[in-house]
Amino acid sequence: MKYKLIAVVCWLAATAAAQGLSDYLGPGILTRGAGNIGTRSGEQVSLRLFAGVNGIYDNGIEPLSVSSKGTLTQVKGLEGVEGNVGAYGVHSWKQAQLGLDYIGDFRHYSENSFYDGSDHRLALGLTYEKSKRLYFDIQEVGGTYSYGFGGVAGVPAPIQTQVGQSQSLLFDARNYFNQTSFNATYLLSARTSVTVGGQEFLLRFQNSGLVGMNGYSLNGSLQHRISRRSSIGVSYSHMHYDYPGAFGQSDIDIVQGIYSTQFGRRWTFSLQAGGYQAQVEGIQSVALDPSVAAILGISSLPKTFSSTTRYPTGSANLARQFKKSNLSFAYARTVYPGNGVYLTSRNETSSVSYSYTGVRKASFSITGSEYAVSSIGQGLQSLRSYDAAAGFSYALTRILHLTGHYDIRHQDISFGGFRRTSDRAALGLTFSTGQVPLSLW
Repeated sequence: MKYKLIAVVCWLAATAAAQGLSDYLGPGILTRGAGNIGTRSGEQVSLRLFAGVNGIYDNGIEPLSVSSKGTLTQVKGLEGVEGNVGAYGVHSWKQAQLGLDYIGDFRHYSENSFYDGSDHRLALGLTYEKSKRLYFDIQEVGGTYSYGFGGVAGVPAPIQTQVGQSQSLLFDARNYFNQTSFNATYLLSARTSVTVGGQEFLLRFQNSGLVGMNGYSLNGSLQHRISRRSSIGVSYSHMHYDYPGAFGQSDIDIVQGIYSTQFGRRWTFSLQAGGYQAQVEGIQSVALDPSVAAILGISSLPKTFSSTTRYPTGSANLARQFKKSNLSFAYARTVYPGNGVYLTSRNETSSVSYSYTGVRKASFSITGSEYAVSSIGQGLQSLRSYDAAAGFSYALTRILHLTGHYDIRHQDISFGGFRRTSDRAALGLTFSTGQVPLSLW
């Protein structure tokens, strides 16, 4: 499926090469195609290829395993070397825009090769103008992570997805994810547009102790420009999650109001607010009476459950685009399909980020985020994750760059006694050509 979609994206881009993209991508339309894929510091850049090598230090890796004493394993103080390759950039035709963002790495630890591995992530997006009123947006996102922080997982994703959110992972265990999106937008008038589309996504874990997921969503929205800089609208989406192995399923219906505006020359603000209803079916563990437990020799039994609950949902984003940098603040409260342990869950995220791409030699970025997951129906304690990262690039010559990155993550389960802090440092050299400084984050 995903290879067919990539072929379609490339074919549409080729057919659009001699045409012209209009100003449809203004503040009144929420694009789901090329979007921010391939951009850096809020600016579009030409295709950029890179390859490099880093010395790395990983501390606090949390594999899905226990020690001989029955305690969780945490691996500390791994030193090694890492190679990385990638490409990013945006290409525009008169009636199409294609964004690409790929990064991959290959790790080797000098004293513990058991944790060697390779992670990859690809995001590909296309916005195509079929006519002056009809537009198509296509996205393909996929990859594999073994760690929930640092490396590929530590590079901010160019778009929000249902899967592949590394900061939500409870264990550093190999997972595979894919999401395919297709949307069509029709302009009813110069100010009003309607969008319909859908997504298909999946999540798999190499370890059978973690639960995978299949899912899809259908969505529709109506937006209207109330002024040159502001828009309002309403959206509806239906999502379905299914967990292989008889672990259950969920159906979620979401309705939200939309408001977006641009104020001043460089500030943008968007707000979505509403609610969702979640119908969840699954399995939960029920504690037995001590007398019964003594007879049966077990302390609990699995029990199926079905529940219907309603929760508020929404998101807010504020961004400031400077000449060569970008500052953004974001908050979201929504539903989440799970991380292998927590299945259908409530998700609350807040983040702040700043990135700079200089005109001559330097670029750097810094981000911080808080991520909370609360299960719907399983009765699990809430998981909270705090993440921070900083990275830089400095051009030593026209093609050789000094690069460095530092990530830190703290995870905490309420009342559960699970508290873990992990961090990673990387420093190395990267080869790439281009007119502006290399920006990997």
